[in-house]
Amino acid sequence: MNVNSLLPVVNNDSSANAQIISLMFRPLLWIGTNLTIDWKESIAKSVSVSANRRTFTIYLKNWKWSDGRTVTANDTLACLHLIRKAGVRYPNAGMGGMPNIVESAKVVNQRTLIITLKRPVNPTWFELNGLSQLFPIPSWRWKAYSTNDLYRLQDNPAMVTVVDGPYKLQRFTLGRNISFVRNPEYSGSRPPLRTLSFTMVTSDANAFWALKSGKLQVGMIPHYLYAARGMVNNLRTCVSNGGYGFNYIALNFTNPSVAFLRNVRVRQALSLAINQEQIIQVAFHGLGVPGFNPVPTNPDTYLSPEMKHLVAYPDLAFQPEKAKELLREAGWRTGKGGIRFKDGHRLGFTMMVPDTSQTLVAVAELLQSDWEKIGVDLRLRMMPFNLELAKMHPKGKWDSSMIVWSYNPDYYPSGDGIFNTNGGTNYGGYSNSLMDQLIRDSTEKNGLNFLYQYENYAYEQQPVIFLPYPEYIVKYSQDLSHEQVREALYSVDCVPGNK
Repeated sequence: MNVNSLLPVVNNDSSANAQIISLMFRPLLWIGTNLTIDWKESIAKSVSVSANRRTFTIYLKNWKWSDGRTVTANDTLACLHLIRKAGVRYPNAGMGGMPNIVESAKVVNQRTLIITLKRPVNPTWFELNGLSQLFPIPSWRWKAYSTNDLYRLQDNPAMVTVVDGPYKLQRFTLGRNISFVRNPEYSGSRPPLRTLSFTMVTSDANAFWALKSGKLQVGMIPHYLYAARGMVNNLRTCVSNGGYGFNYIALNFTNPSVAFLRNVRVRQALSLAINQEQIIQVAFHGLGVPGFNPVPTNPDTYLSPEMKHLVAYPDLAFQPEKAKELLREAGWRTGKGGIRFKDGHRLGFTMMVPDTSQTLVAVAELLQSDWEKIGVDLRLRMMPFNLELAKMHPKGKWDSSMIVWSYNPDYYPSGDGIFNTNGGTNYGGYSNSLMDQLIRDSTEKNGLNFLYQYENYAYEQQPVIFLPYPEYIVKYSQDLSHEQVREALYSVDCVPGNK
């Protein structure tokens, strides 16, 4: 993936850009791999919440910019102002209620900022999904630039000569490579790597050969090259959880040609017919975890007890005979060739699949086989990922689409924006009043029980069809320590292993 932005806020929020930016600019709240605030790595020292759950008082540490200036509450407020000015161009608009949920924000002193919201909220939700979006920015340097200027200059190295993160930019060649050197003025823990360089390559296969030849010291082994892992046996191994997210199939509820997808029994049947364990073993080579709802399995910080039980016993969710029964109850009868019919309509639809991943193609073919066994005709349409995204909007003519959701910066997986009516990334136009209420409760009411109610209902309703989530083998040089590899991967939870 190419890096094409160096600045917080004014970027397209791709995972590559987000990870690179976090090397240079530290967010107000650093969210650790267990999906809770890591205060040691955060610029904020603490956050206090008023009794009415509307006012958040943020206290900053004594943190420094790389030129020796102090990181101030005004620098944080400047980020909030930039988010407001970016408007609809800001890719995370609406997540965590930002920025419209903020009624007022004022600086008390150099290290104290008070943010008051328009309504009471679940504090955990707002901290993990709202405040996590704030990066102090060097406002005294950027104040001469308009928002349009910042978008235009987002890939200009001259804009990031002053940073507050663990690394400073050393060299950047657009589309080719980017390298960093340790920031000697960094206020946090001293990073273990003196230099850190990334190479942008055109394919997984090219990255594999660069790793084998020694041009790369750290690299991922794609699933379709799993059998070739022995060619890099000279390298150490760890396993990455692939980030915090979930795989799913979006369904177009606004397309009349697949109106049958609006029937919850049909969606439940599709889910019960999926052999997730087979997908993990065949497509992911045993590297993956089951996924039955929009709250990720690994780590299971916010997974409900019911969903944890289902993950531990995935066969409970694989019941093809029950799937057939549900389809019969919905009026679908087996016809010619084993495919079901109802009122003269064939039970079939098309699924868009990104052609950039051979692994996803393999998953799609396994799904095709699973659903054929219960009388569903799935047609696959491979296409470039960007074209797939361009087609995915309510009222579009697509049927279904395979996609991945990554929770960043919405680390508290409440579902706002994804499955609520008119949500910004509710691609299929799903609408359910109870789902809307459960999502609101998870963001407004204090306690995990409200999140649990939402995710359990999502499993029951299947607003999308949930799929297993892959893990990845990462190979790295014998010359690197595990701590250094974690630093290189940075936001990836890398666990030692010999798989």
